[in-house]
Amino acid sequence: MANTRELRRRIKSIKNTSQITRAMQMVAATKMRRAQSQATSGRPYSENLYDALSKLLPSINPEAHPLLTGNDSKITGVVLLSTDRGLVGALNTNLMRIVLGLHTGGGNVNYYTVGRKGRGFVVRTGKDLKADFENLDAVTFRQARQLARLVMEAFENGEIGEAYLVYPHFVSTLRQEPRRVKLLPIELAELGIPSSTNLAPSSKEFLFEPNPDVLLDFILTHHIEEQIYQALLETKASEHSARMVAMKNATDNALELVEDLTLTYNETRQASITTELLEITTAQVAME
Repeated sequence: MANTRELRRRIKSIKNTSQITRAMQMVAATKMRRAQSQATSGRPYSENLYDALSKLLPSINPEAHPLLTGNDSKITGVVLLSTDRGLVGALNTNLMRIVLGLHTGGGNVNYYTVGRKGRGFVVRTGKDLKADFENLDAVTFRQARQLARLVMEAFENGEIGEAYLVYPHFVSTLRQEPRRVKLLPIELAELGIPSSTNLAPSSKEFLFEPNPDVLLDFILTHHIEEQIYQALLETKASEHSARMVAMKNATDNALELVEDLTLTYNETRQASITTELLEITTAQVAME
């Protein structure tokens, strides 16, 4: 059994750790509320974008656009969104598990990463890292646009045959789901939009300016940009939520451990006092 001095040292050390984890919990909670609000506020915009695209399809030939048609390349592009730091539970581990599933087909994979954890995973496993972007504290649409343009150019030039987006989707404070979404070629059915041949004729007539083909190019390009931007927002909300929960659990575990060690300390101290009293009593009896 440890002596009282060692127990006091351990109790003090764990109390200091609990203070650190509690402070990190409070910081994460503050950032979490803002990130969650941004992530949930951006979802209706995506739905409106899909609705606009469904109204545009009857006026154009979707197969004529390069983002809707595939190419002969066997290389897969993966946009991997992760965190810079740990202390987020199994958030990054679940993402890497999905990424490893992309290699089961045996084809080559090119990575475009945001976050040190994702970049470190790609480098450690010896995969092809084509680009790495800084994980900014404040998500900007400019960064999403740069990343989207890089992936779209690689697809249109035939460097990759398809592209996927892997990120943690924010569901609630206690739940973040790792998701893999196909970016390119854009499949309208996966977006919940029927193909142009299955679209029911609309009772309303829509006028498009400057013309439907130009508008389609803008909407499809903006769709990829917006999809990556929304994923960046979801990643931030998931990161701060997971870190807040992890730090709360760490704080609770530390306080529980302090209680157990305090009980052990009191028992050890009581046993020591009892032993000393017995020795004194025994010595007094021996002297009589």
